[in-house]
Amino acid sequence: MDNFFGDEIEKIVFISEEQLKSRNTNKLYGKYFKDTKIFNIFPEELKERGEFLCEILPKGSNPTNDNLCAIETEESIEFYSEGKKIKIESYSLYQNIFSRNKGILETDVMSKKRAVILGCGSVGSLVAMELARSGVGNFLLVDPDVMEYHNICRHQCGIEDVGDLKINALTRKLKNINPKINIEKFEGVVENVPKTMLDEFCKPGDTVFVGCADNRAADVYANQISIYYSAYFISVGFWERACAGEIFYHIPNKGMPCYECALGSGSNLSSRVQANHHVYSNKEDIEAVKFEPGISVDINFITTIGIKLIIDMLNSNNKNYIPRLLNHLRQYTIVCNTNNPEIGGEMLEIFSYPLQVTTSLVVGFGKKQCKEKNKCKYELEEK
Repeated sequence: MDNFFGDEIEKIVFISEEQLKSRNTNKLYGKYFKDTKIFNIFPEELKERGEFLCEILPKGSNPTNDNLCAIETEESIEFYSEGKKIKIESYSLYQNIFSRNKGILETDVMSKKRAVILGCGSVGSLVAMELARSGVGNFLLVDPDVMEYHNICRHQCGIEDVGDLKINALTRKLKNINPKINIEKFEGVVENVPKTMLDEFCKPGDTVFVGCADNRAADVYANQISIYYSAYFISVGFWERACAGEIFYHIPNKGMPCYECALGSGSNLSSRVQANHHVYSNKEDIEAVKFEPGISVDINFITTIGIKLIIDMLNSNNKNYIPRLLNHLRQYTIVCNTNNPEIGGEMLEIFSYPLQVTTSLVVGFGKKQCKEKNKCKYELEEK
């Protein structure tokens, strides 16, 4: 194949430095792209997703006339195509993936961070994917549900994942960003996660609990757990059809009310829908009874603000990091996608303009014992 100027495109092999030096395998998997003439050899952790490209022949072997041939050398591997030696472009898997984050997020710092994703639906999948792209190296995915076709228009996973557990589908997506990522999974709800699993996973100062289940009761419980482990907490919830959404965060030992104290299991402050459960009917005369969380772009706009806050919190002890939103947004924030009452009802009249992010709402200690000591009662309890 020739390029725009008529020159023949040179064949190239992309392979990690680790694989060039490793002697742990004699078969290479990946993909060959005819248009670019690039052989992308997948990391060992992802080999099952690739096609078989070639075996690594022992030292001293003669090149074959195959499309790709690999021959072991004293310190590395040489590659040939149709008998001719071809160029190798090696990379450091972790450093190259996150090279564009340099100067903004420190790779070594982010790789130690931990995220407990409570609910792996449209919100949780986006949070997890963006945190993985930011370099977060450890995840605990919690969700009991199966990926279905009606999830696709809002979820980060797709048709090839339908029928599998959401925690499994999301794991594949995260591994595709960073094959070295550490992922723990629990098929169930947050209330049933074994304490031993949390004890092993959570590290004070490096862990965030992310409430994505669109359920106030679950958020109350999750925030209590996060306090026990001296971890950060954030909740992202939505009003009907994602016309607006709310974000609540808690930083331990900073004199902040927890979710229960500030908002309780229900609140007059917002129109957040209590649960995201779908009940469908095949009868044409019966309308489907379901909570519609809205289209992907509306969900993503609100969720992205929450993600920025998560990154700020995880780096709050990093002196070289400059916070984006944490010093600006209050503990409880409402974000709107539209201020048109015809879309979301009268509550939207509180917004002056579309895409408004509130910075004036204040939440306080709702419990008497918390007010008296200016500290969350769960932080006062002995662990």
